[in-house]
Parts: sequence; C-alpha cells; structure tokens
Amino acid sequence: MADTVELVVENDVMVPMRDGIRLRTDIFRPAGPGPYPVLLQRYPYTPRDGISAMFAEIIARQGYAVIVQSCRGRYGSEGEFYPFVPDVEDGYDAVEWAAEQPWSNGKVGMWGMSYSGFSQWAAAIGRPPHLVALAPFTCSWDWSDSTWYYAPGVLHLGLALSWSGLMTTEEADRRGVPSPLPGFAAAGAIMDGRGLGDPAKLAEMARLEVEATYSMLDRRPLRDVEELRELAPWFRDHCDHDDGSDPYWQRISAAAHADDIDLPVFHLGGWYDFFAKGNLDAYTSMARTREGQRLVVGPWNHNCVQQRPDADPNAGYFVDFSPEAPVMRFFAHHLKGELPDYEAQEPPVRLYVMGDNVWREEQEWPLARTEWTAYHLHGTEGDRGLSTQAPADEQPDSYVYDPSDPVPGSLRTGAAYNDPVDLDAVARRSDVLVYSTPALEAEVEVTGPVTLELWASSSVENTDFTAKLVDVFPDGTAVPVCQGVVRTGHGVTEPRTPGVAYRYEISLWSTSTVFKAGHRIRLDVSSSEFPTFDLNPNTGERITHATSDKTVPATQHVFHDALRPSRLILPIIPR
Repeated sequence: MADTVELVVENDVMVPMRDGIRLRTDIFRPAGPGPYPVLLQRYPYTPRDGISAMFAEIIARQGYAVIVQSCRGRYGSEGEFYPFVPDVEDGYDAVEWAAEQPWSNGKVGMWGMSYSGFSQWAAAIGRPPHLVALAPFTCSWDWSDSTWYYAPGVLHLGLALSWSGLMTTEEADRRGVPSPLPGFAAAGAIMDGRGLGDPAKLAEMARLEVEATYSMLDRRPLRDVEELRELAPWFRDHCDHDDGSDPYWQRISAAAHADDIDLPVFHLGGWYDFFAKGNLDAYTSMARTREGQRLVVGPWNHNCVQQRPDADPNAGYFVDFSPEAPVMRFFAHHLKGELPDYEAQEPPVRLYVMGDNVWREEQEWPLARTEWTAYHLHGTEGDRGLSTQAPADEQPDSYVYDPSDPVPGSLRTGAAYNDPVDLDAVARRSDVLVYSTPALEAEVEVTGPVTLELWASSSVENTDFTAKLVDVFPDGTAVPVCQGVVRTGHGVTEPRTPGVAYRYEISLWSTSTVFKAGHRIRLDVSSSEFPTFDLNPNTGERITHATSDKTVPATQHVFHDALRPSRLILPIIPR
C-alpha cells in the first residue's frame, strides 16, 4: 500500500544557513497534512542520478518527510565547497530548519552512505536539539585512521586522489572553466545520465576514473598536482596534515566529541569497505556508554559489490529502505514511536559470516566468546609457515624493498573500481614474504579484529611494512580478506636505528570469514601496495612533499625467533 501513497515533491528549495548562504534542497513528503518525522540526507554529489530521489520516495511513502540537500558550493547550493568542515554548522542549521517546518513533527533523523554518513557525524558534533537518530552507512567517525589515512601517517592515496579528482567536475562547471580532468568529467556525465543502473556504463565510469587518477600518480610533489590546485585545494591540506590528532582533523572528528553525542545510531558497514575500521570503532565506542546502538556489517565493498568467488548473490543489498529493512525498523522506533519491543527484540549486532554465507545475530562486538589465537611466523624461503607453535631459534627472513618497483595494489581497498590485483603474481615477487598454514583439516572461523605483531628491522630509518590476510582455496584461488600497513617513522620521538629490530603492531582491521577445510590461511608481508597507499621512498620524505622522484632501496628483515616472535593474532570463534 505504501507504493500508492501520494507524494508532494518540492525541488530546488533554497534553505538559509546562519551566514546567509542558501543550500539547494529537495523535499519529498506525503500529501497529507502530517506532521511527519523528518529524515535528512546531506551530500555533495549530483542530484541528477536519480538514486537519492528514488530512495527518498521509497522512504517518504512510509510516512516521513525526506530532505535531500546539496552541500554548500555543490549543484546549485551557494557558497564555496570544502569537504566536511562546513558540515558541522550547516548540518546543525539544516536539522533545525527541518524541525520548524509546518509538515514536521520536530523529530529529525539523518541517513545516507559515504559522504552522507560523514555529514551526519559532523552535524552530531554540533548536537542540534531536534536531531533524534543517525544512520551513517559505510563511513568513519574518526579522522586519525581509516579515512584519508588508512593508518597513522599512511595516506590512502588512491582514494584521496581519485575522490578529489571526482569533485573537480562540478567545481569546474560552477566556475565556467574547462574540466582539468576530462576522464572524471566524462564519468560524471554518465552519472548525470542515470547510468548507475547499467553495469556496462558503471564499468566505463570505473575505467575513466582509474585512468584519470593514474595520470596524476607520478607528479612530485603530489600535494601540488596541477589539476587539483585550484578546484580541489583541500587535497593539499589533507596531504599536509598526516597526524589525526591535529586540530585540523579533530574539529570534524566525531570520535573526538563522543562525550557530547548521545544519540541512537544505526551503524552499517562492509567487510571490504575502505572505511570499515572507522565504522566498527564508532559502534564499539558508542555501545559502551550509549543506548540504542545497532550494527550491521555485510560482505560488501564501498560500491555495494561482493568480492569473493564463493559469495551468495542473495546476501542482500545494503541500501535497503523497504519497511521491514533493519534501518527502517530503527527509524520507525526512534522517530515514530512504533515497535515498542524493538530494544528487547532487535539484535544489537548483525554480521554476515563469509565462507558460511550466512547472516548471524550477535549481542556485542567483538564477540565475547572469541579465542584470541596466535599464529606464529616460521621458516625460511621455500618453507615459510604459520602455526600455533611458538618459534625457537630461527633465522630471519629478508627482502629488498625498492620503491621504484612497488608491489601493485588496487586504486582503493576492496577493489571498488573492479581493479583487483593478482595475488598469485604478488606472491611470486622477491619482495613479498608469504607465510601459510597447511591445508586445514577443519574449518576455522575468524570473526573480529585481526592484528600482526611484527618484529622487523630495516636498513633505513623510515620505511613501511604491509600485511595482508589471504584465504587460499583448494584450487589455488587466492582471495584477500583484510590488510594493514605501518609507517615506522611516523609518530616516534626518536628516529629508528637502521639494523635494529623493533616490534610493530599492524592492524589488519576486521573480518568475519570461515576458512573452510582444505583451504589455507595465508599472510603476505611486504613494504608497499601502490597506489592503494602512498609509497614510502625510504628517504625520510613523503612523496606528497618530495620535489623529486628519488628513492632508496631498503633491506628488510622479519624476525621469528623465541625472543622476537612475529605472530598473527586471529579472533577465532569456536565452532
């Protein structure tokens, strides 16, 4: 019956902000007098793709007034666009404007994925009085890692560069100048033409954006890429602020303002999303002290795509706004006062367990029944292994990391542009150490945060170490599970001494997957993944700031002996 509800749609409503700037806004609401609870989405992307309007109409027919607003400086909104920073005050003002409208009952929730999730957390920092609930999908709440910086000091280069390139198209149009990146402009035209529903057009968009991004990767210094200098000036600022505790990031980090955010939140993420860690950290932190937290994590990357050859095509689509979808039940309870038994009946956590390909309800994250199990690194070239047996006297492994020939990586983690890397070819490289269990006799479930405690030395003061957990199928197919990186010279008070072994704790983020019997658990250790991460030139400089392409090869040693036991800590769930 909801499909037959008549709607009133108002496009291009100009909503004033406190400084007089007006933001272009679309409103979708039932034709009746109301009043209705409001669901607000704020984002910087094209309103012409039809996707947000489609979801807005689905939601509005369930008895909500739905607002979709373009951020300042974007698609008809006045002012200058600068990501995230204005969204604190603009989000506050938009919430309070919505609460005052005659068709509003004064209760406002926020919804949306990616940037629309970041803008929710930004609004929550200001804590507008009429903001009742949030539903941030596939985003982080903390800028210290898992956003533009994948780990402290390590720029998620492919993501930061490609996203900034994407944002130049509308800014060029607004200023009436030619686009400096025609590939992104062509991709934007496909989106404006509602090509998101056509797989062939989506593939063409991905190709155009990948090519346009790769065209900028060899510039030095990267922070001064000419195509971004005028139209995306924030890229330079993001490169210049590599410390998440910097006030530049803290002012827009909801994690830094957590004590002021007392709201029920529906957290939704994907195991292969490049914001997954921040998604899970937000739930874990909020659930300790705040009622009404819900977490859903599925098998998706940032583009809603499943990444595994054994994926279940019926796993579900995370942007589900049907009346019985978990997020709409959340809003029905908090904004409409429906479902009085919601808190008692609705599970706090829903996880998709890959390998088993099932949804499972849980009471907490990480799971209380977790058995934190150490898989130690062993062996030498040709016979490297992972086992629960502690090492004795073993010689270290070594390799040479040459930044002029980095290990290849996808543009963004989770292969969001359908540009996966051949992990078999990677494993054959001389600068990649591969440690593996024998074929498993019984299945092993890994659900929770994964950490590598790595004892390593380098011939240089500042270098990187990367780690990737891999599921190797009986036919040899290698499937990435989760990964991490550490920059050895970042955040240290004393320089690292070349040749001295240090212990590094590398977060590989989290997963929920079952390694089936006959599969092997594999760990790849190296020092680069480019252009996923900005490569470390080993010179003490960052490629974002270095004025030349000078690099220095580094000899790396990985230790696994009784005094320096490198080990992979897996969250094993008893079966």
